[in-house]
Amino acid sequence: MDYSQYTESSTTVNEYMVQMSDGVSLKIIDFIPENISRDKPVILFVAGWISLISGWKGVLKILTSEYRVMYLESREKKSSIVPDIKKTVFSMERLKLDIGEIIQKTIPENDGFILAGSSLGASAIIEYCGTEGRMPLSAILIGPNAEFRFPKILGSIIPAPVIKWYLRNFRLDKKNSLEQIKKYENTLDCADPYKLKANALAIRNYTLWDRIENINIPSLIIGATTDTLHGTENIKKLIDALPCSIYIELKSNMETHSEKAGHVIIDYIRNNI
Repeated sequence: MDYSQYTESSTTVNEYMVQMSDGVSLKIIDFIPENISRDKPVILFVAGWISLISGWKGVLKILTSEYRVMYLESREKKSSIVPDIKKTVFSMERLKLDIGEIIQKTIPENDGFILAGSSLGASAIIEYCGTEGRMPLSAILIGPNAEFRFPKILGSIIPAPVIKWYLRNFRLDKKNSLEQIKKYENTLDCADPYKLKANALAIRNYTLWDRIENINIPSLIIGATTDTLHGTENIKKLIDALPCSIYIELKSNMETHSEKAGHVIIDYIRNNI
């Protein structure tokens, strides 16, 4: 894949797979700026539910100009290699373990790092920060989901077209978020339906409200005023539960994926880490 629109021409970009303890292999796109200082933390970026990297072009363009960014495609993504989908776990607990194993396998023990992510990825980061693993210097959480609720009417059979219908009609702001609708429908079209179903079933009743006690990692939380998919009210409730957090609200989901959000993140890192 050509990553020239995601970074500077002098940046080295490597793609590789990392095998997890359960046999699943996950893809990393590793952006390494020229002459990067070892003093600068590595950013491990965990994108949201079935997100495509194309949706993060603006943010990555800014971040990779100054920092090494390891973009992790989590196990529900089409790029993951899953030996036996019927025996593979797609729960939040497993996603949390994946983050820990990626840190252990790819980031040297003495190197500082930042965990950044959105939606499902941000939730998994919060979960990881409650473990006894190596802690990041900070967590950057874009539209974190405190809970995932699918209606009971969907039952245990959740084909991609039904999820698309549900997102479009019940979770997205059709008046103000046409770009968001188009983006998420495109991600669903590109998703592996078997991984999508397994992951949706695994997280369908997930909530993190009883899992965030004693998490004191400095955090930047980015929300969006018109983003109904990620629940602004729940995000504000999450801020109160994370005492070391700073909240910045952008206008829309489109802005949280733009160069503007990239600059917000860069400013936060410069001023707080």
